[in-house]
Formats: sequence, C-alpha cells, structure tokens
Amino acid sequence: MDIPHPTQRLRLRPVTPEDAPFILELLTSKSWLENIGDRGVHTLDDARGYITEKLLPAYNTPGCGPMLCTLKSDGTIIGNTGVYRRPGLDTPDFGFAFLEAYHGQGFAHEASISNMAYAVAHGHKELLAITLPTNEPSLSLLSKLGFERERELIQLPGDDEELVLLRWEV
Repeated sequence: MDIPHPTQRLRLRPVTPEDAPFILELLTSKSWLENIGDRGVHTLDDARGYITEKLLPAYNTPGCGPMLCTLKSDGTIIGNTGVYRRPGLDTPDFGFAFLEAYHGQGFAHEASISNMAYAVAHGHKELLAITLPTNEPSLSLLSKLGFERERELIQLPGDDEELVLLRWEV
C-alpha cells in the first residue's frame, strides 16, 4: 500500500494492531469522547479489536482508511486523518482526530492537506465531512480546507446525534 506524502513536520502511515496503545489513548481522550463519542474502547484488547474490525477493512477501498500522523522528529504518533465509507453517506467521509497536546499547532491542517491529496490521487473527486454543530475547531479547520456546509443537521443510521454535513470538491 502506498501512503500520503510526508509533510514538513509529519509522516503519515497506515494503522497496525501494534498501534493499540495510541488508539486506546485517542479514543478515550476528552475531545474524542465529547466530539465523536464512546466507541466502547476501554482496554488494549478493545483497541486491538477496534483496529482489526473497524479500521483495517477501510483500506480495502483505494485512498481510504486511517493514516496515523507521526512527528518526523521522533516518531511520536499524535493523531490521525482518514477517508471512510459510512452508512448513510453517498460519498466518502473525511475526518481527523489529534491528541489534545497537539491541538492548535497546525498539525491537523498539515496532515489533512496531505491525506486529501492522497485521496484525490486515488480517484476521489469529492469528500464529505461530518461534525457536531458545537465542534467549532473542526468546523473552522474544515472551512480552511475548503469544505462547505451542505446541510445543517443530518443523522446517520443508528446514531442519535445531529451532525453538520460539509462537502469538498476537487
């Protein structure tokens, strides 16, 4: 599998089961729980299962799947960006999540540009993004990346949360 081009400060790579400690930390972080929700990942075994069952299958679609973002300086994993097929959406969904210690430093923007270019190189001409209407940092970054609000509030199948739907086109 090829990977997105590195950025000035980051390398992006696919997730592996060995990344369970990071996935556990990310999915139990305050910002993940507040803005994305509890995915039932509370132990390293849960994290390995989440990677195997939820994340790895996304790579079956070219240009899709999570890409872990690691610092070039020391290899620390600080977040992820990714393109996913989601039930209820007719176009792949783009998302990102970073550990709080790395918020507000431009890492998500830098990684997102690389990952979006990777998706385009694999034939994706448009992407959707969904977020809570109260998640101002994500809405701001998505706007900066060129996403435009498509509809105010939608609900995905099996989810009670109302989400803002945004679209980006090449």
